[in-house]
Amino acid sequence: MTEKYMIFNDLSKIRSQSNRVLYLSLILTFVATLLNGYLTYLTNESAKNNFYLLDNGQKLAAVRIRSYQRAVDILCEGHIRNFHQLFFGLEADMRYIKRNIEGQALYMGDHSIQRMYNRLVDQNYYEDVAKSGYSIEVEMDSIQIDYAKYPFAFRFTGKQRILKNGRTEYRNLITQGYLEETKSSPNNLNGLKIIQFHVMDNQDL
Repeated sequence: MTEKYMIFNDLSKIRSQSNRVLYLSLILTFVATLLNGYLTYLTNESAKNNFYLLDNGQKLAAVRIRSYQRAVDILCEGHIRNFHQLFFGLEADMRYIKRNIEGQALYMGDHSIQRMYNRLVDQNYYEDVAKSGYSIEVEMDSIQIDYAKYPFAFRFTGKQRILKNGRTEYRNLITQGYLEETKSSPNNLNGLKIIQFHVMDNQDL
């Protein structure tokens, strides 16, 4: 009788220990799940604050920005600045001009930019630049964007610096238009489009 009681007692202890191990495992699993979920949340929140600066479609650096509005500013200003560099910055090389304008700049806006490009082509403007040996660089003074109403109205103020036969000349460059969202593509990574684009002033200084 005593032996039967000892065996029964041992089985009870084993069962009790097994239950403790099971409960402890469940608790540890639950804690690990909560911890993993929390770490995933922190990672996602951190990723949301990382934005890439783009230059001609190339990622330059990841910038940590906590303000959503500041991220929008960087994206919109970068799109406008890059477009002006590609469209108005020219070299005495037709392949260079076509690669920048036809290969990139035209994808960053609507038909208003295409019409302007066609008009300049008809006037042999780009051929004249290529034959003359001129080099034209864009210098930005300011970009003003009105976020109060969509699409966002913008105004670009800057200059074209023209290197001509060892001399430097300047031409005013003031443009305006609107920015609207569009789908991202390999040719337009920012997912923005310039619409109703106009050159307000492009006179020699």
